[in-house]
Amino acid sequence: MERPENRPENLEAAKARFLEEACRLTPSAWIREHPDVAVGGALAAGFFLGCSPEAQEATIRNASTGIKLVRELLERMGSLPGGTDEPQA
Repeated sequence: MERPENRPENLEAAKARFLEEACRLTPSAWIREHPDVAVGGALAAGFFLGCSPEAQEATIRNASTGIKLVRELLERMGSLPGGTDEPQA
């Protein structure tokens, strides 16, 4: 059986390939690759949120929890390979 051409030859090459692919799976990497879809999705979500009184009330009730979750997500993203360790202004 022949070895596939894209298969890494040693453990170090496999680790490097894995880390490279892992960096591409972050939300920020996806947004950089698909900016039109990301902006369109954000606009659609904002439109639907703005049209629904129930969604507006739920957002107001849960805003502090959402802000905490986003802050934690951004902190974790900064500690990933390829993330920034410097705080953004």
